[in-house]
Amino acid sequence: MKVTLIGTLPPIKALSPYCFHLAQALSKKIDLQFINFINTLPNFLYKGGMKENTSYSLKNFEINSILSLYNPLSWIKAGLKIDGKIVHLQHWALYSSIVYCFLSPIIKIRGKKCVVSIHNITPHRNDFFTIILDRILNKIIFSFSDIFIVHNERNKNKLLKIYKLDEKKIFIIPHGTLYPYQKIKGISKKEARSYLNIQMNKKEILFFGYMWDYKGLEYLLKALKKVTFRINNVVLVIAGQPLKDWKKYEEIIKQNDLDKYIIKKLEYIPDAELEYYFNSSDLVLLPYKQHRFNTHGGVGALALSFKKPLIVTDVGGLPEYVKDKRVIANPDDPDDLSLKIINVLTNEDLLKKLAEDSEKLSRELSWDIIADNTIEIYRKL
Repeated sequence: MKVTLIGTLPPIKALSPYCFHLAQALSKKIDLQFINFINTLPNFLYKGGMKENTSYSLKNFEINSILSLYNPLSWIKAGLKIDGKIVHLQHWALYSSIVYCFLSPIIKIRGKKCVVSIHNITPHRNDFFTIILDRILNKIIFSFSDIFIVHNERNKNKLLKIYKLDEKKIFIIPHGTLYPYQKIKGISKKEARSYLNIQMNKKEILFFGYMWDYKGLEYLLKALKKVTFRINNVVLVIAGQPLKDWKKYEEIIKQNDLDKYIIKKLEYIPDAELEYYFNSSDLVLLPYKQHRFNTHGGVGALALSFKKPLIVTDVGGLPEYVKDKRVIANPDDPDDLSLKIINVLTNEDLLKKLAEDSEKLSRELSWDIIADNTIEIYRKL
């Protein structure tokens, strides 16, 4: 069986971590071709992203880096370059819809079977034009597709509600654990705290990743104020690049006199530094909002790889990153979030259990298992 996977690889932004791990696992089991985007949105539209020196190795399959978002001729070239009998599209955004809307008919004309992994059922942006255009393009793509993959039950239900697809053609495969491309050095908590200049007696919370509005940082900041009344040695590390104006968050920090409880690293965190941030932390927070965009949260998958305790909100697929319902908070509710944080940080036995839960989930969401489940879907075609 030969499969052509289409998506992004480092250092290109978008789905590169996911595609890297999936391709690596699949290539151990099947003959794989990867058709890679050579660019996505420009920096002024999509700030941050991977650095050019991102290091990784992929073996045992062919990589064709030929797809350009700005060159329709490259879309034709990619369509003609496809070798696999099955084509697996990794679909994540409006701009990938534009490319795939053109590629899908070529795939069908060439007699290939098409699998689409839909990472975002609805777009990040909430404006009317984006929503309508996204649905029109997706309907075209889906009309040429044979099987659909989503990451969780909520995404499946939303896909059915919006696009009225055949439920028998929709399969759920969870998002795998994400690991850094750089080799993990085994940095201790003490070394990580020293690197970040954080005292060992601090109770450290980590908020990590691109700061999209839907990630609910403002609710975490409001919850933090309540946490400080009970835990005066708490510290919140905010690490990642703001994608919009940081001022609204800074205002909340100043209004609540939170500066002394917060460490800010407001920039893209390179792969080589991930271990410091996660190993330093006691608890990772995903306080995402109740939003029309149902996220699955790649940060949660990354936290699992470091076996970190998590608190998540009841949004999208986030609850699937925890085994204990006591750490699932109500979205948009700083009071409930603060209670969850206090309960975890003041209970060493619970912290230990949550770390063990993350380790178990990391094994359950291994890429070898995900690759096997994906290949089983290919075989159905």
